[in-house]
Amino acid sequence: MATRSAHSALVSSAASSGRTVAVIDPQTLTRAALPLVLPEFACAGAFATVDELLAARPVADVVILGVHRAGTDDAPSAAWARAVRSLTDVGYRVCLHTPERSALVLLGCLTAGATAMAHTSDSLDELRAAVRGAAAGRLVVTTTLTGLAQLDRSAVPSLTERQQMVLSARARGEKFESIARRLFISRKVAEEHWAAVARKYPAFLRDHSPADLERLLGLEPVDLAEAPADLLAG
Repeated sequence: MATRSAHSALVSSAASSGRTVAVIDPQTLTRAALPLVLPEFACAGAFATVDELLAARPVADVVILGVHRAGTDDAPSAAWARAVRSLTDVGYRVCLHTPERSALVLLGCLTAGATAMAHTSDSLDELRAAVRGAAAGRLVVTTTLTGLAQLDRSAVPSLTERQQMVLSARARGEKFESIARRLFISRKVAEEHWAAVARKYPAFLRDHSPADLERLLGLEPVDLAEAPADLLAG
C-alpha cells in the first residue's frame, strides 16, 4: 500500500509540473533509477543509446545524457560532442549526467550545446537543480564540477572559417606551405590564421595538440582529398 501511495505521489507531482524528461544511459540500473529520483518530471522514455532516442523521438523538456568514458579510449570528446549536437539539433535541451571530470570532454559537450551538467557523485538535490535549470534553458554546473564553471560555451572563442580550415590542416600535420597552396593564400597568411587560433586558445594549446583542439570544438575534418602528399609534421 505504501509503495502504491508513493508511486501515486510521483505521478501526481510529475503531472502537476507538466514537465518531462527522457533518459539516455547504457547502464540499465541508471535508466530505471533516474526517473524515480526526479518526481516533478514525467518520464518520456529511457534509452540505452542516442540513436534509440532519436528513432523514438519522445516529447521531452530535457534529455539526461549519461556520458561515460568507454574502455581506455583517450579521446572520447568528439564522439560525445556529436551525440550532444545530434540531440540539440532536433530541439532537445541536454543535461549531462557523468562521472567524467575531463575538461576536454565536458567543454566539448558544452560547446556542442549541452545546457547543464551534473556529476554522478552529486546529491539528488543538485541533480534535480541541474535538470530544472536545463528545462528553463539556464546553464547549470553542479558544485562537484564547479572548477569547470568557466566553461560556459558563450565564453568559448569562436573561429572563422579560414581559422577552422587551418586548424584542421595542422591537426593532420600539414605544412604551412601546403596549406597556403591548397587555400590559395600566402604562407604568411596561413601562419597568421594559425597565430589567431593560438591567441584564442593559448592555455589549451600549451598542453594539447591541434588535433585535441579540433576534437574539443567538435569540428569536422576538412576535406584533404586534394591536398598534396607532403602532410608531414613541421
